Amino acid sequence: MEDSGKTFSSEEEEANYWKDLAMTYKQRAENTQEELREFQEGSREYEAELETQLQQIETRNRDLLSENNRLRMELETIKVRGERKPRQPPWSPPTRGQWQALPCHCPSCNNQTNL
Repeated sequence: MEDSGKTFSSEEEEANYWKDLAMTYKQRAENTQEELREFQEGSREYEAELETQLQQIETRNRDLLSENNRLRMELETIKVRGERKPRQPPWSPPTRGQWQALPCHCPSCNNQTNL
């Protein structure tokens, strides 16, 4: 008998060949099914982990947006207060002739003025 180029000497030999081939394919199918189950389980676990991370990131993002808004409002308040106050020039150190004597507060000086 011939099938796909294979010649058998008896029907029993052909039957055994096809049984062995069927068992080989059955084993491959079972192995593939097991790999699929493991992959699906791993995928579910990974998806759950990613969902947890996403929730944490979304919470952190909401917190940061809230903090950002709070700081913007605070900045706006400070700007408004600054606009109400008269503008003062930036501080500059006094010149040599502008130095004044300051009172000394140490006990040995008896609060006398020192330069």
